[in-house]
Amino acid sequence: MQGKLSLLIGGLCALVIGVARAEEPSYAFSVLNQRSPILSAQYWNPILAYVHKKSGVELRLKMGKTAPETTALTVKGEAQFAYTNHLFTVERSKLGWKVIARPTTDGIRGQIVVPADSAISRLEDMDRQAVAFPSAEAYAGYRVPMDALLRKGVKVTPFFAGNQEGAIGQMKSGRVAAAGVNEDVMAAFSKREKFAYRSIWSSDEFKDLPIMVSPTVPEADAHAVQQAFIGMLADPEGKKILEQGAQLLKLEHPVGFIAASDKDYDNYREFYRKSVLKD
Repeated sequence: MQGKLSLLIGGLCALVIGVARAEEPSYAFSVLNQRSPILSAQYWNPILAYVHKKSGVELRLKMGKTAPETTALTVKGEAQFAYTNHLFTVERSKLGWKVIARPTTDGIRGQIVVPADSAISRLEDMDRQAVAFPSAEAYAGYRVPMDALLRKGVKVTPFFAGNQEGAIGQMKSGRVAAAGVNEDVMAAFSKREKFAYRSIWSSDEFKDLPIMVSPTVPEADAHAVQQAFIGMLADPEGKKILEQGAQLLKLEHPVGFIAASDKDYDNYREFYRKSVLKD
């Protein structure tokens, strides 16, 4: 009798645990394609596993093959959290996504870069040249530098490589004369691949890509995820994961997260309103 009772209790406990797990919030987390999907997964999956453990909210990495594909699936609602700066256009701002956190970095700049031994030294030298960009969606890697080229009256032939490091690879191989890049991604690639380059133009500074949440996510879940992200650097377990990620990407130091709001990204929206580059 006692054995049957133990089995019954064990079965009920398993059922309760199973129900609890089934009710655990679960969302897709899209990451903008700055690097290859494989390298992005190696960096982000340990972070998302940590956030799940600390918040009780499961986040599943979701990416398209290219940045436009990732942005498209995010806009369509196939992801509910996102690490992106592609949602600040006039039209996408109407979707209601909110900024909840951002990296502990100084900010990012768009750059136009060339190999160190290139004869190109100024934007005007690039007229009629082939230039690689991540995609027509890329903010720091295309929108901002192309806006600068157009304002200078410099005409280039764009080649879209799908992500930041793809564009850099096109330049490194000599297929194009220059590349439009995110300053930080370019610096990390240079260090990791031992590739010497020069920047011939840099933009003003913008805040680094934010973590954003869809209006479809309950506020309690969004808050739990936010707190898990911003607590990583102060937690030995979280800091170790960030340190391992920094080693993977050859970053100078681990990059954590701090609380942020939409106001931190007002200059993105201002750029889109004033840009001479039209869709």
